[in-house]
Amino acid sequence: MLRLFQPIFLLLVIAGVSACATQTVKSTTFTPIDADQSGIVEEELLDIGIGIFQPGLDDIPSNREELTFSDVRMAETYFASYNLAAALQTSGNWGVVRVVPGDLSSSDLAITGTILQSDGETMRMQVNVKDATGATWIDKEYEEVVSKYSYDPRMRRSEDAFQGLFNKIANDLLEYKQRNIEREEILNIRTVSQIQFARDFAPQVFDDYLEEGRNGRLEIKRLPAENDPILARIENIRERDYLYVDSLQDYYSNFVRQMDGPYTEFRRMSYDEVMKMDRLAADSRRNMIMGVAAILGGIAATQSNNAAAYYSSPIILASGGWLIKDAFNKGDERQMHIEALAELGNSLEMEIAPRTIELEERTITLSGSVEAQYEQWRELLADIYANEIGEAPSSDL
Repeated sequence: MLRLFQPIFLLLVIAGVSACATQTVKSTTFTPIDADQSGIVEEELLDIGIGIFQPGLDDIPSNREELTFSDVRMAETYFASYNLAAALQTSGNWGVVRVVPGDLSSSDLAITGTILQSDGETMRMQVNVKDATGATWIDKEYEEVVSKYSYDPRMRRSEDAFQGLFNKIANDLLEYKQRNIEREEILNIRTVSQIQFARDFAPQVFDDYLEEGRNGRLEIKRLPAENDPILARIENIRERDYLYVDSLQDYYSNFVRQMDGPYTEFRRMSYDEVMKMDRLAADSRRNMIMGVAAILGGIAATQSNNAAAYYSSPIILASGGWLIKDAFNKGDERQMHIEALAELGNSLEMEIAPRTIELEERTITLSGSVEAQYEQWRELLADIYANEIGEAPSSDL
């Protein structure tokens, strides 16, 4: 009698498991940004340079590869870099915070990062912060998971859905400074960054002002005189460089502003797709397992001497086949959602117009990407410096 009910019991178990579903309700706590309440004098404010984040296309989790589009991810690198800069500047804990499309070696603090995951639900970044001496302040992975309410227009805050992640980075940076960096070290960092910039333009003069210590950090070997004419020229060059990079912030701001609408919609859709894909993947796995179990049960029933079990085996086999077919159909539905996202993702592109600069009785046109234009600008600065001290220009700009 027990053998008679085994196939039927198996079908009931399968049907019962199929009917069961779990729903996870996520909630995220928004991290506010911290402000230094101790008060900072201007000479102790460290300037920050943020490099354009790396897209991390080689580090995508296998279960999110289909939801990652290179065009979107490249745009996100600018979006993330600018939003982090905005968070740090808003905190009031630092000097000038700039997104820099080139070398960061002469920044008081240099921030680099890689986007590891960004799918509308989760954002993960690897962030590294070093000061001008080479000391590491932060080398850490950050993650923020948002709920569907982050994309609900009735509940959405004015900040970005993942603003809490950028605030966490800003807060960690302030905490490290407060715990580990005294006033003398701040002044030392600023002096090293100044000499680093000077060394880029006049290595023959400033190479021996810094040396690498045993810990691998740069140390000041000797200081230039306060009225050093070469340093004064280079400081003038540095101010011009700051002005140019400051003008680029308008470009980044414009780009982020134009990107905000379609990007928010993209992430909202991506969030929905993540939820659907996870649910479909779970359904597919469950149906596949149950289907195989049903088929095995049906095969076993065909070997049974029990007549009822034998005649019920086609029903079991058919049920198992339907469950497996349903698992593959859900995979097709998932692919349809991915293709819809890909079409939207391809619409996010970046462009920058050539920049014309009137400088010292000549007109210079910079062209190409932001990075390419900044590289041309730095070459132009090198030529200006060379002309000032009577050396041959290093380029034909």
